[in-house]
Amino acid sequence: MEPNDENISLTIESVEKSFEVIWALLVSPKASDDIDIEPIIQQNENYARIITFITDLRELSAALNQGDLNKFVDSRGYVIAQLKALQSNLRHLTWQTKKIADGDFTQKVDFLGEFSNAFNEMTLKLMHYNNELVRMANFDALTEIPNRHSLHSFLDEAFDNFTKFGTPFSIMIIDIDHFKNVNDTYGHDIGDLVLVDISNTLKNQFRSTDIFARYGGEEFLAVLPNIEIDTALKIARRLIKIIDGHHVKASEELSLHITISIGVSQVIREDNSCQDIIKRSDNALYEAKNSGRNRAIASRVEE
Repeated sequence: MEPNDENISLTIESVEKSFEVIWALLVSPKASDDIDIEPIIQQNENYARIITFITDLRELSAALNQGDLNKFVDSRGYVIAQLKALQSNLRHLTWQTKKIADGDFTQKVDFLGEFSNAFNEMTLKLMHYNNELVRMANFDALTEIPNRHSLHSFLDEAFDNFTKFGTPFSIMIIDIDHFKNVNDTYGHDIGDLVLVDISNTLKNQFRSTDIFARYGGEEFLAVLPNIEIDTALKIARRLIKIIDGHHVKASEELSLHITISIGVSQVIREDNSCQDIIKRSDNALYEAKNSGRNRAIASRVEE
């Protein structure tokens, strides 16, 4: 059958209509709802493939735009493959973000170009801020030694080890003698300098397995795992001798002779909590101060 003008006209009209539909599907947000594509699909198998591809492209693009990373489409090809790759990368990025939220700051991204650089920079900053928050939560701002929060965590573990395994430990409370006089005479800035100097001098005398922490004001507390009271008392006396022979250089003109008093105790089976041991050390410290200061006294309790 020879094509006539009418058939040619119908074919041109059909092609133009098909292109209008395809264009509308590509650019109009509501085209898939407003256009009846069935007649176009039925005209030609190639049209059907194109329409299906564009429809899948629209659905996958819309899903990505809305944050739906689990949308699946059957179509394949370069453009769809790029979107599917992006979808996969975003799924992995979501997993990495959750890991960061759980505290894993080792996560790095290397598959999203400039975004990867920004993400990695953000992760590094979060790690820095987190480390700083941990430091602030666990270390004294002035002396930079552990604070009461760190101390109580350490004490709880030491007491738990004693309860379960019988591992002994001793506690010493260290107090700077006549510290109020230092503040009243020279001012709080000099008082702070004394606190920092004494803490720096004392912290170097303990093992890495001990904890030496600021307990409050001019008081420090040390916990010595696997150390019984006689050894702890010897250590305390050595600390007193070191501080007694040490002068705090407050300025070119001012050098202060500082002394400390220490109360020592050891965990025993009758203790119900760490507070029982701390109380005995505190009582021993009180006795040391009342008996002349610059000395260590141990609180001994027969089991």
